[in-house]
Amino acid sequence: MKIAVLGATGKTGRYLVAELCERGHAVTAIGRSEVRLARLDPRAARIVADLERIDGIEVALKGVEAVVSLAHARHTGAVLAALPKSCRRVVLTGSTRRFTSLPDPAGDQVRAAEEAFGASDRAGVMLHPSMIYGAPDDRNVNRILRYLKRWPKWLPVPVPLPAGGRRTVQPVFVDDVVAAFVGALMRPSAPGAPVIVAGPEPMRYAEMVRECARALGRRAVILPLPLWLGIAAASVLQMMRLRGAPKPAELRRAGEDKEFDVAPLEKRLGVRPRAFAEGLRTKIERGWY
Repeated sequence: MKIAVLGATGKTGRYLVAELCERGHAVTAIGRSEVRLARLDPRAARIVADLERIDGIEVALKGVEAVVSLAHARHTGAVLAALPKSCRRVVLTGSTRRFTSLPDPAGDQVRAAEEAFGASDRAGVMLHPSMIYGAPDDRNVNRILRYLKRWPKWLPVPVPLPAGGRRTVQPVFVDDVVAAFVGALMRPSAPGAPVIVAGPEPMRYAEMVRECARALGRRAVILPLPLWLGIAAASVLQMMRLRGAPKPAELRRAGEDKEFDVAPLEKRLGVRPRAFAEGLRTKIERGWY
């Protein structure tokens, strides 16, 4: 199958390109950076194009049979407008941020993209990934692992968390995200309503931190932190431009529980997501942190 991957150089795109090439598909990787495109699987064709310029995207997509867009949901309109008649299936990327009850421009953009896709006549599906971890440059879990590694193994590690980390998250391993996109492209049952791509079950943020500590042979001691204080501290760290510091908006979202039904992920896309401990073990074995 002739498949175009938009946003091919991102945290998930580069692994999806390699997987599709391994499966024997004719893959065209599309991105804005020639340097980053050059690092992708050599079996893929590469085209430099910018989603802000629809004419270039139309040329890049000419003759393809399927399109995967890993670009931000705000580009959905441009992607849909550029699809050629030859395209039989399109897979778009949203985010579980579409479910937030907080004021969130990114969540608004995902909801608008979902509506636009639903109103189109294109066959395909939009995937809503939750927190993706596992890649070498994943921000959330890497931030935790690097903090824990700074401490001696014999010393309990103090970890301040808003509300003591009682809120739930449902992180998903990067390999399972790639498998979800493959399933969305290939399986007859995939097209239709959006599918959430998340881990098998929710876990408290504090337990995610403790799991990271156990994987590194350390013990984390959770220090409850009032949410307002965490947001204030994050604001100061952002002003100081401290690398890796959490953003205030991230902490506000951390005050919401994230609990998602992943039954459609298995039934429609054929993916049974792995538990966090298993994915974390694989990440560490690969040295991807």
